[in-house]
Amino acid sequence: MTTFRIATINVHSFRKPLTVSSNTLELVSILEPLNLDVIAVQEMQNNDRWMEFYQRLSLSFTAYGPLYGTFCNGIASRYPIRCYDVKKTTFLGEGGYRSMLRCCLNGIDNVTFAVTHLDYINEDDRIKQMKEFNPYQQNIDIIMGDMNALTREDYSDDYYRDIIVDKREKSCWESPRFDLTRLITHDWNYQDAFKKLNTTLNNEQIITCRYGTRIDYIYTHPRLNDHWHLTKCSIIDTKGATDHNAVFAEFTQVSK
Repeated sequence: MTTFRIATINVHSFRKPLTVSSNTLELVSILEPLNLDVIAVQEMQNNDRWMEFYQRLSLSFTAYGPLYGTFCNGIASRYPIRCYDVKKTTFLGEGGYRSMLRCCLNGIDNVTFAVTHLDYINEDDRIKQMKEFNPYQQNIDIIMGDMNALTREDYSDDYYRDIIVDKREKSCWESPRFDLTRLITHDWNYQDAFKKLNTTLNNEQIITCRYGTRIDYIYTHPRLNDHWHLTKCSIIDTKGATDHNAVFAEFTQVSK
């Protein structure tokens, strides 16, 4: 195999926002044309909706965890999962316990994948969670998921003031911070796949959640470049089927 395609998406427990009706078929119709090899899912449970989702996408090899809880992560792959593990936080954050699912696949050599869903309330908890997972020391090549974290370079000054700061003040949410994304990209030297290939996009062009911000990411470690080259990365509009947009990336094997 010389090319693989991945995506990450928060599926909102496979329910349409504000309802209990299934969004599975809508999500499949949006994602199926991408011809994915791997998808990383947040806010899922190991139930019939998850099974229907990965089967309809022809991604028959799966892993998920933790076994119980609202904030489970799942990975579905076209290729057998050679190994996987789940690391759960040792502390209870404001938004609950969180976890990271890590796996390696047969057929996609020299790549360790991971997916996580971090705290939605407190940046300090997000940082503590990510430091416990420690993807750099775990030699994780691709980190995906709903980080609930902001990148300052995504927004013009006017958009930042009017859409982000003002909305958070009125809603009594935490003030915008960028410590987590800086930890990942500056301290650990991961690359933000979307920003790497879309340097001029900002504001409304980069939204992944209903609050007008980008909080869903695919990060790659530079060592991945020795084996795979990032060729595409885009945000996929889920058209309200869930409360997040998907992030898609394509990689091609580096010629030897």
